[in-house]
This record gives sequence, structure tokens and C-alpha cells, in this order.
Amino acid sequence: MPESIQLNIDDIRPLPDKVKSMKRPGTIVFNPSLCTGCGTCEMVCSTRQVLAIAPSSTGIRTLRSEDQGNNFTLVCLHCKDPLCIPACPSRAIQKDVDGIVRINQKLCTNCGICALACPEAAPMITPNGSIIKCDLCEGDPACVKQCPEQALVFTRGKRLGWIRLIRWPVQALAFFMLVMVLVGSFCYFTAGSVSLACPTGFLQNLASTKVLLLTGLGSASILMVLTLFLGRAFCGFICPFGFVLDLVGKITPKFGLPKFLRGRLIKYGILAGAVGTSAGIGCQAFCTVCPIGSLCRSYGPNGVLKGFQMGIFPVVAALEMGEKRSWCRYFCPVGAVLALAAKLGFIKIVIGANQCKKFSCMQCADICPMGIIDKDALLQGISPQIPMSECIMCMRCIDACGYGGAKIRFKWQKSIPAKGKI
Repeated sequence: MPESIQLNIDDIRPLPDKVKSMKRPGTIVFNPSLCTGCGTCEMVCSTRQVLAIAPSSTGIRTLRSEDQGNNFTLVCLHCKDPLCIPACPSRAIQKDVDGIVRINQKLCTNCGICALACPEAAPMITPNGSIIKCDLCEGDPACVKQCPEQALVFTRGKRLGWIRLIRWPVQALAFFMLVMVLVGSFCYFTAGSVSLACPTGFLQNLASTKVLLLTGLGSASILMVLTLFLGRAFCGFICPFGFVLDLVGKITPKFGLPKFLRGRLIKYGILAGAVGTSAGIGCQAFCTVCPIGSLCRSYGPNGVLKGFQMGIFPVVAALEMGEKRSWCRYFCPVGAVLALAAKLGFIKIVIGANQCKKFSCMQCADICPMGIIDKDALLQGISPQIPMSECIMCMRCIDACGYGGAKIRFKWQKSIPAKGKI
């Protein structure tokens, strides 16, 4: 007769709230190109789990395809938001403060629903019907240490987000220079015969005057060429109004925008309307209310008197309460012009290196201010296609990924980066 299991009142718990991990639990990264299918990881794990060499009773499993010569290892990734926890009818699975997802065997009924809910099928059903799952050997996985080919690597990922340490100072410096030093420089700065004009302002001026100024064409081309080589880095690093939106986004709650305002083609309609209206009235129509230009002209005694132009700021700031970077996503005509150049550009951001945890993490999708990383694709373990016309090259996804799964590549390179050091 099996030994009876004693349950305490503390073991009968309701569905727990999400636990905020105190630290990264770490993850086991698998490199299929190095795996020979030897099964050492299974033997080591089963020895710990059931005190015997029994590859069918282990928390890690290697799938072998002799016809194709491929091997693939299944193991729990200790997801940020584990799907197995709400799926468990007996509330036997929990995520502890150390970030490790564990099964409470006192409460587990071995129903197997957790294995069905997990995209990785990480909870393993043994021949006798019990459920076994990797617990990372409490932070020191034995399978990693014993893998003869080093096909398994345990990592907690990088901890220092160095890109944000660069982006915020660059944004602050660009704001200081364009708004407080070179007043009005983004739209109306002139030095002798040289004048600066943004691409949208140049198109409006061309439509209104029917005269092509080579100086205006040259200055507008600067941003276009920059975008071809660096993507929409102007939007992510230099735009002074983008810097303001990032600051506002830090302090405002998000309520969601109405569906009719969430169309990424709206900005192209605003661009076409601005150019068409400029042609009809004979002056640059949108420049009067452009948040970027208004901000650049706002500093100094003359700037504070432009009440009509300054009134655009609270309106656009209110949009930020709907979604992050709402203005940039849906309405900015300057971004629309740069988006066309970025679509033809030379670089891209890809997610899907060997280190990517995909469905178990999704930090890249959560942090993207433009909302262009497909969570549904990540949930299916598929590398999402990122539209570079919408990407502002803020590189938050690269900064947030602790496992090297997000990278910058040239358009002609393979979509999935090769495995590299973390």
C-alpha cells in the first residue's frame, strides 16, 4: 500500500496571484546543432527524479529523428506567465519568488492538463501516469553540467540594459540642442544659403510653391539617407517630441484607443492631406500644428506666445494615455515619410536566435512602444516578422532580451541569426 499523503490547510490554496520574481530563474538553452541524442541529460535527470536510470521518468526529454538525423530537447523554460498554472485544476503548480515553476506533488492529481496547456509539453507524463517537471535542480541543473557535447547551457541572461543608458542621454541631448539651442532648427533653421527642412515640410513647400529648392531637397534627403542606413533612428533617438512622449508615457496610465483610431495607414492619409491642402492654400498646412516643429519653436520669448501651436501638446499627450507612442504609430506624417524609406532600408531587427525563449518570455513584445512584435507568433514558438517601416529603432527589444534572441541584421542576411555568446 502506498504511504498516505497528509494535507495541511495551507496546501489547499486558491489560484495564486502572479508572483513577481525576485530574480531571473535562468533557463536551459538548447543548441540542436551540437546534440548527438546520447540521452545523458535524461539519465542524469531521472537519477535525481526517481533515483534510477529511467529515461521515461525524467523532467527533460530528447526527441530523436533517425531519418533526418535531428535531435530536439524538451525542457521547462519557466515562463514569465506560465500557461500551466491557470490550467491546473487542483492548483498544484506555482511560480515561486525565485522564478522557478514547481509542482506540489501533494496536490497534483496527475490529470496531465498541464502537459496539454504547455506549448513545450514540458510537464512529462511518466509510464505510471505521474507528472514530472524540471525544477532547474534548484538553480544548478545537473543535465547541463553532464552534457558531453555542451548542447545545453544554463544562463540567467544579461542583466545590464546598456542601450537604454545610451538612448536616454542621446534623446535628452537632442531635445536640448533642437529646442533650446538651435531654436526652430528642425523646420526653419537657416545659415547663409543653407536651410534645414524635414521631408514632410519639404513636400508641403514643393506642393504649395511649385518650386523645387535644391537646398531644401538636400536637407530633407539627410533624414531619408539616415533612415535607409539606420532605420527610423530619428524617431527613436533624435525626435524631440518623441522624447517628450517617452517621458509622458512613463507617468500616464493606458486606457486603450478606440478601434477607429488604431489604423497604421492613418498617418499616410494625414501626409497626403497635408500635401494636398498645402497645394490648395499655397502654404505649408500641417507645419502650423506639427508637434515636432511647434516644440522646436517653443523656447524663448517668441515661442511662448504661439498659443495656438502650443495647444497641440495636450491633445497629443492625451493620445499617449491610449497607447504607447500613439502619435508615432498612427498619426505622424513625418514618420510616414520615414516609414517609406525604412521599408527600402538596409537593416532589420529579427527575433529568433537560438537563445530566444519565444512563448515563455515575450518581454520584447511587452516593451515595444510601437506594438509591432506579434505575441501570437511568439506563443506558437514562431519567430515574428517585424515590419521595419513601423520600427523606430529604439532597440528596446534588444535591450530587454536577456538571452540574445533579438538582433540587428542586414536585409540580405538570413532571418535567424546564428548562435552566439550571451
